Amino acid sequence: MTGPRSTTRSALETAKEFIRAVEAKDIGAVEDTLGDDAEQLFMHSNAVTTDQGVADIIAGRRRGLCVADVRGREEVLGYTRGIFDKFDPLVWRNHRWTVGPDGREVFFLGTGDMVVARTGTPYRNTYLTRFDVTAGKIVRMAEYGNVMMYARLGVRPNRAEFRSLLRAVGRMLSPTRSSRSGR
Repeated sequence: MTGPRSTTRSALETAKEFIRAVEAKDIGAVEDTLGDDAEQLFMHSNAVTTDQGVADIIAGRRRGLCVADVRGREEVLGYTRGIFDKFDPLVWRNHRWTVGPDGREVFFLGTGDMVVARTGTPYRNTYLTRFDVTAGKIVRMAEYGNVMMYARLGVRPNRAEFRSLLRAVGRMLSPTRSSRSGR
């Protein structure tokens, strides 16, 4: 005899839906993947360009430096709307997925194949994103990549991004919140 079938998506399904929704610029679908108190951290790390660096981040042997700390569903959605406006297309190539041992942590590796909408400048950064998922909803994302490549694009931060940048500075000064761990 089997029990009732769970209607909660797996962590991998949720993370894949988030990436699909961002690439499709579908803010409603992005919202459907997020927990109420979702967080999104942006971690500067050049390690994502090598297989060993990626393995080290996944295993927790390597860290980045938090440069943006986006808090709450509405702020994550505000940030996401901003990247919808800034990039066209908004696509990652060469998707690679890794699921953590407990099944609640998923890592996504992809190389951006994006263009800055305002200038036509290509943007080809490599990202490793850790998704922490509880009950089928994303509660935290930590995105590792070369933030200097993004900064050189000269795209102006929107309100949510600006607040998250200031919050990251606070992490650097805080005795209790880590600016290095992505946790």
